[in-house]
Amino acid sequence: MYKFGLVIVVFLLIQELTAQVLPDSIAQKFKAFPEDRTLVDKLNEEASNSLGVNTDLSRTICSYSMNVAGRIKYTKGYARAFTVMGNSYWYEGVYEFAQNYYLLAVRQYKSISDSVGLGQTYNNIGEVYKKLSEPHKALEYLIKSIEYLKRDSLAQALVLYNIGELYVKVGNIEKAKEYIDASFEMAARHKDEKVIAYNYWTLAEIKIGEKDYNVAIDYLKRAEIIWSQLGEVRSLVQTYQNIADVYRHLEKYNVAEQHLLKAIELADKIKVADLQVKNYLEFAHLDSARGNYENAFQHLSRHNKLKDSVYNLLKAEQVARLQTIYETETREEENRQLRTEREFKDAQLKSQRLSLVAISVCLGAVVVLALTLYRQRKKILLQKNAIEMQATALIKLNEELQEFNKNLEERIRERTSQLTLQNQRLAEYTFINAHKLRAPVASILGLINLLSHADPSEKEDILKHLYTCSVQLDNVIREVSKNLEAAIIVTEVDSHGKEH
Repeated sequence: MYKFGLVIVVFLLIQELTAQVLPDSIAQKFKAFPEDRTLVDKLNEEASNSLGVNTDLSRTICSYSMNVAGRIKYTKGYARAFTVMGNSYWYEGVYEFAQNYYLLAVRQYKSISDSVGLGQTYNNIGEVYKKLSEPHKALEYLIKSIEYLKRDSLAQALVLYNIGELYVKVGNIEKAKEYIDASFEMAARHKDEKVIAYNYWTLAEIKIGEKDYNVAIDYLKRAEIIWSQLGEVRSLVQTYQNIADVYRHLEKYNVAEQHLLKAIELADKIKVADLQVKNYLEFAHLDSARGNYENAFQHLSRHNKLKDSVYNLLKAEQVARLQTIYETETREEENRQLRTEREFKDAQLKSQRLSLVAISVCLGAVVVLALTLYRQRKKILLQKNAIEMQATALIKLNEELQEFNKNLEERIRERTSQLTLQNQRLAEYTFINAHKLRAPVASILGLINLLSHADPSEKEDILKHLYTCSVQLDNVIREVSKNLEAAIIVTEVDSHGKEH
């Protein structure tokens, strides 16, 4: 059932998104806003505020908001638009459609891990299950909603109320009062008038079950004041219906009729068929209580007729939508096949381009490698030539060094021989000359010794002999020196001669 509803919702979504045109009054209101997140948030707020007055207008604004959110990739605003769209069907009592929009919102909120958005949407899904008489599923989603809204006490107040209302429906009044009290306390702390009014409803329902009708009327009157102040027309219609039902139990039929007439007038004003169906049923119950069975039958007939027309209208819309969906799916299938063929061709072209690119890259790599190898080879050849030249130079240098070493050894031997010869000659000359020097030196020393003991008359002769010995010594020294120089010159001449 929900898959079927989801298909219809997707089609409706396509239709709504293609509309994209705001009414003039709304368009003028948002004319100055740039296309950004603020605009989406404001549009969603406007759509939500329009729910109690004009659900069609609310859906139009939502579809426009979805379009803007999609263009600017604002997922949170997109999800909120889904939620408000679901609320518009909720207000009309088309709970299956509402449910599927809520499920679409959940997907978006999950994609951005928005716990608050998920908590609020799970609350709405739980409420749908409550309306569809599936209390266990309703409680499951409402409890899940509480878990996601742990840090948002304002949002928790509404969920706690919904759980309390669910326990009233299943007959667990004690549990219901526990949740209602907690909800009332949170709502009062945050001054959330709407949730306070909801709690008055449920407290009145509990009192009706306890047959404490006067207290029930008091709670409903308090709710009536709040709904009037908030401009919540749908909720006000439901409050009038509840008040009329209580007055019927109190057998105050005229007062009950007055409230039902108000409910019919307001329901007709906002054109909400499901509330009008309920109004005719309440009138049938009232006429039956009065004993006016003819009027009761007429109201019941109108109730059934309107209910059937609403049902048939929904069915007709579903059939039309399914037909359009079928045609749309057929076109989509054709488009899908065309896209598949195009994608296949694009893939082939892409593959060919990639192959060409790969081949070009490979060729480029080969060219670069060849150039690199050529340059390396050239460099190696140059290095080889340089090494060969260096090797030749080293060989030549080595040969020269070897030749030089041979000559050097020879020269050392020759020089050693020369020095030995020279030393021998010098020794000989020294020996010979030492004996020649000895005689004059000994004479001089003797004369000097005599001079120290001689008489003055003898000293003159001694000095003459001393002079003669000195001259002899000088001549010997000169002769020795001359002989030494001659020996050295001979040696040097021999050495130079051999070197040449």
